[in-house]
Amino acid sequence: MRRLFLTAALLAVFPAWGLRAATPNDGAGYRLDAGDNLRIKVFDWRSATGEVHEWTGLNGEYEIGADGTVSMPLLGAVKAAGETTDQLADAVATQLQSGLGLTIRPQASIEIREYRPFFILGDVNKPGAYPYRPGLTVLQAISVAGGRYRVNDPALLLNASGDLRVLRLQHNQLLARRARLQAELSDANAIVFPPELQNRQSDPNIAQLMQREQALFAAHRDALRSELDALNQLKSLLNGEVGSLAEKTKNLDQELALLKQELSNTTSLVQRGLAIAPREYELRQTELETQGRRLDLDTAALRAKEDIGKADQSIVELRDKTRNQIQADLADADQKIPETAARIATSTSIVDHETNAPPTDAATEDVPTACLILRPGEGQPTQVAADEATKIEPGDTIKVLRIGETAPQASVRPALASDPPEQAVNARPPRR
Repeated sequence: MRRLFLTAALLAVFPAWGLRAATPNDGAGYRLDAGDNLRIKVFDWRSATGEVHEWTGLNGEYEIGADGTVSMPLLGAVKAAGETTDQLADAVATQLQSGLGLTIRPQASIEIREYRPFFILGDVNKPGAYPYRPGLTVLQAISVAGGRYRVNDPALLLNASGDLRVLRLQHNQLLARRARLQAELSDANAIVFPPELQNRQSDPNIAQLMQREQALFAAHRDALRSELDALNQLKSLLNGEVGSLAEKTKNLDQELALLKQELSNTTSLVQRGLAIAPREYELRQTELETQGRRLDLDTAALRAKEDIGKADQSIVELRDKTRNQIQADLADADQKIPETAARIATSTSIVDHETNAPPTDAATEDVPTACLILRPGEGQPTQVAADEATKIEPGDTIKVLRIGETAPQASVRPALASDPPEQAVNARPPRR
């Protein structure tokens, strides 16, 4: 009785298109079309071996192309659109026998691996294209598409309000973070928070944000100072080592000067026969050893000065790395703040609209669902009147309506071949 009522209501709303009622497939079998994915197996019986031989070169998965054919090795394009699986299997076997000149006709089996999708739009929450499965009804299709569209849904309003609170919290966090980064970049002693936060310090959430950023500011500043102090202490130790090496070098120079003087006197005495030659040799050996020690001191001083240069470089690199990281974080915050503000404005508008919208009559939520199905066929697609119990077919475009709803003329006219497919999928009739 309800089905007759829905069909009569549709005919009353759309009298000019001669809609027909949806009918089952009349047992004729599923008709293949573009977009169907098939699994094809070809085999034959080899009486000589008593085994079934599979044609592995042909077995596999195939998709029916936009031209309605399946492209197979050895056969090329085989017409599939409009055929049943049995008819296509018979055509594949026949063409193989005739094309290859076989005396024994091979066998083929066709399995539909994935059906082409159906499309749903109108009074549903998530219009779009969805995978088809055999026996799918209009009611099940509506369920797949998220159910009927609900106006003033408390759950939707609750979600929008929750999203708005999260966005505001993120915006406040970004403001506090930017203030901290600006203070770190300018080597300030304290953070100067913006008035938007200072004027709301009585809010526990705002106060907690500010305290957390203050703690981070102090922690980052102390960590940087600790690393810089360690490097400066290393420099101080190295400078002390350089000074100590300089004093040792000075004393060693004096020792060398005395050795040279003694060696000169000894050489003069040896030449006059007043001293023995081994004494002169011993003094020369001592002079060479002292000069080697002098070179070791110079080398150690050079190494200490090199380490001082490395420490200076580490200090510069540490400051630059810290500054670059702060600038990158600050740029990220500057980019996200206006984006978050724009999202807050949008969410606020949605919440205000849902809050101030007139309450929906509860009876309208129980209005029976009526549908128009645009079913592809030879030539121009057919408009089909349907209700929730009507079974759909792959490739159907389902338009879900409410009884009494007046849809735009263009949204329910017979489809034209020039219409882009996404136009039928993404359209949604205006809400009352």
